[in-house]
Amino acid sequence: MAKRDAMARKQRDIAPWWRGLELRRWLRRGLALGVVLMFAGALGYAADWALRPDTLPIRAVQIEGQFHHLERRDLEAALGPYVSGGFFSVDLPAVERAAMALPWVYGVSVRRLWPDTLHVQVTEQVPVARWGEDALVNRYGDVFRPAPESLPGGLPSLTGGEGRQRSLMRRYLAVQARLADVGLEVRGLREDARQAWTIELVGGGEVLMGRGAGEVQLERLLRAYPHIAAQRDAPVRRMDLRYTNGIAVAWGEAAPVAH
Repeated sequence: MAKRDAMARKQRDIAPWWRGLELRRWLRRGLALGVVLMFAGALGYAADWALRPDTLPIRAVQIEGQFHHLERRDLEAALGPYVSGGFFSVDLPAVERAAMALPWVYGVSVRRLWPDTLHVQVTEQVPVARWGEDALVNRYGDVFRPAPESLPGGLPSLTGGEGRQRSLMRRYLAVQARLADVGLEVRGLREDARQAWTIELVGGGEVLMGRGAGEVQLERLLRAYPHIAAQRDAPVRRMDLRYTNGIAVAWGEAAPVAH
């Protein structure tokens, strides 16, 4: 009897088999957590080191692009305050914004070149027309305003209300091609607040088209102009197509004959 009681107490003192498995499971979890915490600490230290301004400082800036109106020195001056710091800490979006603030810049991309260089790729605006007195229209129909002294000459002139530049540019291209067939050179177009439009000719003449004028009026002009030009030696100062079935013509003074 005493022997059976002793064996029962011994069996009670032995831990169940599943407790050993549970202990090992918790040990593995604790070890994994420790590894994760050590890795996170090392990663945080590395990130702090990399983001210090004195870690791998930027020593060179490469600016690339084809420039006809944009001055490289203006780009360098604009980017200068934003390219200081380290290779990892330099603020790339700030560099891009600084470049985009220049009116002759259409687009820019900035990337790092290991270990100490920034590469800046710049796309310059391509002007296709003057817009009003102080602005330009680019090849995508966007208006931009560079310094007045940098406005190029020889561009067609467009004048109109806000947001009308794309429509006027398309109209200018169509009219220019058609009038060239009868020897008329188009200098530009202007549109008033009522959207009545006028063709400006090289040499100072103009064609009043009116509001809503289009292909019908243009065809009338193409048919009539050779006869109009043959009437006098004086230059045509104005042709008014705002009539239903006719054209009113005003001539300038003929050039004096040299003796």
